[in-house]
Amino acid sequence: MAKITNEMIQQILQHVGGGRNIKQCGNCMTRLRLTLHDDQFVDKAAIKQIAGVLGVIESDDQLQVVLGPGKAQAAADLMKQMLESGEADDLHDASATQDLTEIASANKQQLKKKQTSAVHRFLSKFATIFTPLIPGFIGAGLLMGLASLLTLLSANQNLFPADSTQLEHLKSLIAYMSVFGKGLFTFMGLLIGYNAQKAFGGSGVNGAIIAALFILGYDPAATKGFYSGMTDFFGWYIDPRGNIIGILIACIFGAWVEKQVRKIIPASLDIILTSTITLLIVGAATFVFIMPIGVWLFEGMSWLFMHLNGNPIGTAVLAGLFLIAVMFGVHQGFIPVYVALVEAQGFNSLFPILAMAGAGQVGAALALYVKAKKGSVTRSQIGGALFPGFLGIGEPLIYGVTLPRVKPFVTACLGGAAGGFFIGAVAWMGLPVGLNTVFGPSGLIAIPLMTSDQGVLPAMAVYAGGVLVSYLCGFIFTYLFGSKNVDLD
Repeated sequence: MAKITNEMIQQILQHVGGGRNIKQCGNCMTRLRLTLHDDQFVDKAAIKQIAGVLGVIESDDQLQVVLGPGKAQAAADLMKQMLESGEADDLHDASATQDLTEIASANKQQLKKKQTSAVHRFLSKFATIFTPLIPGFIGAGLLMGLASLLTLLSANQNLFPADSTQLEHLKSLIAYMSVFGKGLFTFMGLLIGYNAQKAFGGSGVNGAIIAALFILGYDPAATKGFYSGMTDFFGWYIDPRGNIIGILIACIFGAWVEKQVRKIIPASLDIILTSTITLLIVGAATFVFIMPIGVWLFEGMSWLFMHLNGNPIGTAVLAGLFLIAVMFGVHQGFIPVYVALVEAQGFNSLFPILAMAGAGQVGAALALYVKAKKGSVTRSQIGGALFPGFLGIGEPLIYGVTLPRVKPFVTACLGGAAGGFFIGAVAWMGLPVGLNTVFGPSGLIAIPLMTSDQGVLPAMAVYAGGVLVSYLCGFIFTYLFGSKNVDLD
């Protein structure tokens, strides 16, 4: 692939209207991100022809030039040097200047045809929240998947006798490989809060602080977590349930508040007062309004999941909605249900149904991989996230692949619903299957852990069948309906 050179950056500058048209220059892992004064002077077709450019994407108020992993940072640094030195201001030649009016006229016509609804703008910003987190999700997910495999291996006493030095070393390795995922998913809310507030026009650090309100604990007697020093908000009971959804609502609202505050604060006092006032307003709104909304959604989702396990339609709904429940943080509330099922049936019959949700994500990701061009960034992202997905670690696929693109997330959930229907239908006909313990891994790694009243082999076959149905339906739904007008560069 082409290297990042002065000539390449000069060509990009020429086709965005010159250095004077650039308001802000930045980057993420794979893209050079430009905020422009007037995007009508952009010649996207010409930029795409530049050697080394993999694609061009317009996302609300940003122009994103896809360069690939490891190159966006170099491109941004080089462009900033040119902008600071003034070299970029004189790059567009006379012929380019003469063409700007024609380009602007053509782009006006394109903009009329382009969807510019509030929903479209929202989804464009929503995608930018998760995109910068992709490398971490993939890396931590791979390590967690490998740790799951090693955990199963450690149970083999022929290979690793009890109290042996080898077993102790293996356990230390497993703990080390798992700690990164635990760190990421424990504090993921901070990262999402930072990106959400920044994406919607606020300061990222304010978003992270607001997100922390959902992570801190409010019970001084709790043995886990971080005690906030508060037990109530002026007598108002604090319940931080709602998880990622609550954080997104709070930070999107926080960005709006910050912009309104900044309008009325004098420039000389902006650095002192804007964030202070924003945090006080949004923090109060979060405790009084947003957290109760999150609790209402949490309890509503919990009720749904507790009352749908028992027929094929219900199990399809359970599997289809499970990933949404994960975003609400409801899934942790199922553990008492798991315990009750094991006590009543001898196995956890709900777990394999919910595991189909992750299999649907795998099918959807495979469809996007097939649809994406060879050598594209999308393919490299999916390739890194698939291995954890097969092992039941779904976060890299959810937050790194399907959710940022929205449509594939929906079709993936439908694929999971199909797998849930399959397992529910088999149970309806007299062969309920389940996990042989209260809680365990999902994905392909869970196949040997399945059991039923009719033995292990039938249970393993039913679960494997459900996984294959989810893979297949997630693939078909996404290939046909979830990949149109979706970023696959």
